[in-house]
Amino acid sequence: MIFELLDSYEKELEESLLEKKKELEDVEVKILETEKMLQLVKEENQGFFTDFTPRPIAEKNSDKLEELKQLLEELSVSKSSLEEEFSFIDHRVHEVRQAKRELESDSSSADSGVKPSNVSRETSCSVSIDPDKLHLVLSFLPQDPIRAKIELESLLR
Repeated sequence: MIFELLDSYEKELEESLLEKKKELEDVEVKILETEKMLQLVKEENQGFFTDFTPRPIAEKNSDKLEELKQLLEELSVSKSSLEEEFSFIDHRVHEVRQAKRELESDSSSADSGVKPSNVSRETSCSVSIDPDKLHLVLSFLPQDPIRAKIELESLLR
């Protein structure tokens, strides 16, 4: 049951990781496009004779330049927040995978011990567990899998 829960949580995290990656790629493309557009507007503002004129020349597209600079700043902030979210989700995926490996190693070490041969699975697993404590363990699982494991082990003792 815990393996299934971890698998479903891992799939959800991987889906959100792919979504964040796509959003991040979209933002990076928008940043590149905005930088190119900004460069084009700057080049358009530079005339052939700007170096030879004694007076300051009013830029043609000053409001467009400001708008592009503002957009570039917003996209940069958005990119940094998406990168933080991406790294957080990636860290969670690694934690879930680690918890799955630990549970698998615990179950394989438990399986290597002496098994009763004549006892069915239903009778060997008949342990009375308080449902409230089990819900508590399940609530810990997404946020703190190590604490959930410790609580689960204390329930099984």
